[in-house]
Amino acid sequence: MELMNQPFNGQLGNRLIELLDSQDYHTLNIVVAFAKNSGVLRVKDSLEKFREKGGKVNVYVGVDLGVTSYEALTALLLCTDSLNVVHSEKGQTFHTKIYQFIGNEKGLIVVGSHNLTGGGLWTNFESSALIPVDSSSNEYIEILKAQSDYISGLTSLNDSFMPIVSKDDVDKLLQNGYISKEVNQQVRSVRAAKRDGSRGALFGNGTPAALPRVRMPAKETAPGVSEVSSVQAPNPQSKEGETIWFETKRLTGGSRNILDLSMKCLVESGEPTGTLFDLGEPGFMRGAVEFFGINPSATNSRKDIILNFEGVDYFGNTILFPTGENANGTWRLQIKGVNSSGVKITDAFRAKGEEHYLVQKVVTFTKVEDDYYSISVFPESELNDFEVASRILARNGSTRNAKRLGLL
Repeated sequence: MELMNQPFNGQLGNRLIELLDSQDYHTLNIVVAFAKNSGVLRVKDSLEKFREKGGKVNVYVGVDLGVTSYEALTALLLCTDSLNVVHSEKGQTFHTKIYQFIGNEKGLIVVGSHNLTGGGLWTNFESSALIPVDSSSNEYIEILKAQSDYISGLTSLNDSFMPIVSKDDVDKLLQNGYISKEVNQQVRSVRAAKRDGSRGALFGNGTPAALPRVRMPAKETAPGVSEVSSVQAPNPQSKEGETIWFETKRLTGGSRNILDLSMKCLVESGEPTGTLFDLGEPGFMRGAVEFFGINPSATNSRKDIILNFEGVDYFGNTILFPTGENANGTWRLQIKGVNSSGVKITDAFRAKGEEHYLVQKVVTFTKVEDDYYSISVFPESELNDFEVASRILARNGSTRNAKRLGLL
């Protein structure tokens, strides 16, 4: 048996990836209280490869306390064999954290405090016991039966147990307030902090614990342009989990899928000094394109980014500075990516039942990596909530006529 005290003597996320890559196991049962994109996106590639080898992945997750997110469930639905939600209406919190690997000759069970989140698997202070068992031992049979009985007990909870078999089931949880989108969680958290007021810091910053990079395939550089490297040293001021939002209005492009990214922003509130947007000019900050790792003045550059929309990765969304008669002197993000099955992100938008899904909306981008972002779309009626929650509120341009943007 091994005792892991994260992050001092290991990180469970790294160990899970190693175990999924091994040939020793055919089934993984995950039973956790919370799941978020920060954890799911970093293990989904390993889960998919495990399943390609014939492995089975079963997940049981809670939706208490407003932590488990819409994005996490939509992603899990695509990379698991069964996904189930456990919840009690009487305030009984589902708080289990178990990762059980089952093999023909041996097994491993992890019992501790690690949720299926970036913090739970990598950066938080967490503890767990990793218990290896031999299939020929009586101890293994007893542990396997105990865990099997526990899962059977969960599935027998009737109305407190919900199999998630389609995205419609995830949407139903969202519509009824059992889960929310992660950007909504950010907005609520910021607004609550503002209501409570600031407080003095009595403690330090703990100990360093890094999230792993999400491995993505390299992209070819288009001729005649300078490609922004996806493996360059990351900007130390640019952090995973940061979110930028844009007021879209009508947009441009045949599918209304082209978003302008300004070279320079007029600041309405907040202070960009000391951030990556610091322009050194009172009342202004560096343009929105800076969020995506591009120097606004490097107009010969181009960058393709990956957008994760509702659990699916779409490749080839291009940021460029157009030239010619139709250029408007600003950067553009062409939201035109295609997933691994050849489906366009614009087709996914149309499936929402609106001809131009991004028009008259608030669109958010949350950074996962320097070339990988989660995109979410919200009704324009929520614009005021985003404005109030923003640490910096600005215009997506240098005049007051420009559309609004904000940093959460």
